[in-house]
Amino acid sequence: MLYRIWLFRAAAAGVVLALLALAIAPARAGERIALVVGNSNYAHTAPLANPGNDARVMAAALEGAGFEVTTLLDADLGGMKQALLRFGRRLRGEGVEAGLFYYAGHGVQVDGENYLVPVSAAIASEDEIDLEAVNVNSFLRVMNSSNASINIVILDACRNNPFAGSARSAARGLAPVDAPRGTLIAYATAPGDVALDGSGANSPYTRALAGAISAGGGRTIEAVFKAARSEVLAVTQERQVPWETSSITGDFYFHSRPAAAQPAAVAAAPVEDIARKYQLAERIGTRAAWQAFVDAHRDRPEDFYVLLALEALAGLQAPVQPPPRHLPLPATPAYACNRGRFGAVPAELCVSSHLAPQGRNAYSGAMLSDGSVRTAWVEGRADDGEGEVLRFAFDAPQQVSRVLVANGYGKSRDIFLKNGRVRSLIVETSAGLRQEVMLEDRDGLQELRLPPLGQVTWITLTLSGVYYGSRYRDTAVSEVQFR
Repeated sequence: MLYRIWLFRAAAAGVVLALLALAIAPARAGERIALVVGNSNYAHTAPLANPGNDARVMAAALEGAGFEVTTLLDADLGGMKQALLRFGRRLRGEGVEAGLFYYAGHGVQVDGENYLVPVSAAIASEDEIDLEAVNVNSFLRVMNSSNASINIVILDACRNNPFAGSARSAARGLAPVDAPRGTLIAYATAPGDVALDGSGANSPYTRALAGAISAGGGRTIEAVFKAARSEVLAVTQERQVPWETSSITGDFYFHSRPAAAQPAAVAAAPVEDIARKYQLAERIGTRAAWQAFVDAHRDRPEDFYVLLALEALAGLQAPVQPPPRHLPLPATPAYACNRGRFGAVPAELCVSSHLAPQGRNAYSGAMLSDGSVRTAWVEGRADDGEGEVLRFAFDAPQQVSRVLVANGYGKSRDIFLKNGRVRSLIVETSAGLRQEVMLEDRDGLQELRLPPLGQVTWITLTLSGVYYGSRYRDTAVSEVQFR
């Protein structure tokens, strides 16, 4: 896949617990400088929900670790290059201990080169990528010439391809890059693989990494990334494996090195420290913040601040949620309807059109639930099928966590290529979700990159983009499954 989103995620509870656990760090020998970029609102391709959130969370975690952070949101090409230029000049100054670059947004690998995509990019062909995007190697060269003792690059750019079909030499994910001298390069997932967005405001990787950075404890940088990797493996059921490549030789600590044993100082939590953490929890004001404070001081159950926190937490207990409300079934033009079992879920499917039977071959919506990729629903309009709708209605609310689609007419490779395939779908549900997702141009089942849909009474899939067939203008889908 051509474009990937590598996003850094941080759940509120994890970050709050980490922040509450921080002690005031001693003065450091040199400056720590970070450039944080989060690109969400793309002008010429699918916007992304989370990079802005991720950039803010990562910036907060780095500021807590003593970095002077420049945060850049929704940057165009000129803005990214100017920021990188100023960042590089700062790194060549005297007395710099660490330089860190973090990016969340669209990314691309072409011919083994990695590029970061600004929000202004309008890429119609891979030949334009050098003119519209920032080559990763260019800022690695800048960092390689820095005077910093350590350079850190964190890339979170690995999702569905929003510009599918516009490049010949694209590959999945980002390419592995050799770390220059004194540099650690971190990927949200293994090179060439796909990272997960998660269902919240931040991805599993950011939630884990920002929490690990903020947690302190005198851990080396390698231990911090190892802790983040372990958490991501657990929450994604080992579907995502964060990756690093490093040429650093010394030890680097985001927070203070472990102090020499001082039992009295370690055993007692000063009142001023507890008060400071209490004020932080009060300022944030969420259940997660208060719970983090209480959990951090379970050894002091009678402490005045702990009792106040418990009282605040009791007042914020989640109310009983009413049953979910569902939007009415949309009045989609129903050319033909049939009942079937789509994976694990029975439903009535209505299609806005289908191709008339040809000999023994049928192309109705019933083909989407027959368990075979050798048959297909084929839209029946004279155009390429953009705007055609598949409407699935359930007899009762159904818990749907995953949506899988077998793209194209999979009867044979030749037939697959001759007919059109779905490039993008707009997914809408009774719970109010509306999200455009990109599909890979391949046969076989593929999972749509969606959050868990929860309880729904209907789902619609609207064709919003197609891969053109080499012979026919008909667009086909072989199977749809809900799990």
